[in-house]
Amino acid sequence: MKKTILLTAAVILSLAACKNSKYPGYEEVSGSYFKLDKKGDESKTLNKGDVVFMSHTMTTEKDSLLFNYKTMLRGGQPYAMRLDAPKYKGDMFEMILKMHPGDSASFMLRIDSMFQRYYHQPVPKFLDSTGFIVYHVRIDSVYSSQKVEEIEKKQKAAQESFMEKAKTAEDSLLKKYLADNKITEKPTATGLYIVVKQKGKGAKVQKGDNAEVNYKGMLTNGQVFDESAKHDKAFSFGVGMQQVIPAWDEALQTMNVGSKALIVCPSSLGYGPSGSGPIPPYAPLVFEIEVVKVNPAQK
Repeated sequence: MKKTILLTAAVILSLAACKNSKYPGYEEVSGSYFKLDKKGDESKTLNKGDVVFMSHTMTTEKDSLLFNYKTMLRGGQPYAMRLDAPKYKGDMFEMILKMHPGDSASFMLRIDSMFQRYYHQPVPKFLDSTGFIVYHVRIDSVYSSQKVEEIEKKQKAAQESFMEKAKTAEDSLLKKYLADNKITEKPTATGLYIVVKQKGKGAKVQKGDNAEVNYKGMLTNGQVFDESAKHDKAFSFGVGMQQVIPAWDEALQTMNVGSKALIVCPSSLGYGPSGSGPIPPYAPLVFEIEVVKVNPAQK
């Protein structure tokens, strides 16, 4: 009997809070407003460090759409967010930590607080700084902080294994390319191979010059990852100014206007252990380069 009385009192207090709210159906929470639309699994809680997968939309108070996961994320997949302690009273984390897996809720966050205290940037002009952004959120699933740590450890181990294999394979890839293409030139002190295809008769390229070159960049398996022909113009850059990879800065300073060369470089003179875009980590690279024009450095 006593338990029933306590439960009824809690319900009455909750209803009273919603009734006194400026926005019908919402309860005020630290200056923001929260409304539970649908209950999920109340036996499970959300905690700091958990990763929640949620379907959500964001609108203005006048219902202008700002974000919709169905159209703004690949395949309409739920948005993943790692929960943290609230950055300020009434922020997004405080609202989501009130929810449970399977819950659907709506909450309203003050625009001025969001941008000034969370994003640390001015409020965009198209938003009313005195208004609210309305979130409609459904918690689809949750990874506990322990599960996230396990996944991260496995991903880290897999990445380290992949990097080690790439590092080990680099030397054999480089040697195979040199042998398959019958390249007998000796490498420079840095390990760069420069095969002159055509000796130019123009001015010699000097450090600080602005050079215009046609080029084709390839992996040792022949896969082209970039070429000037795609851009319909020669590529222009300052030689020796670290605007390009070290292999280019070194090779260009051995060439003249009109020269054509094939250069083969280890990853240390290319994109190193990180790679770049279609270029894998520890990838030796091959370039066909033609010096089209040089604008001498200003003395």
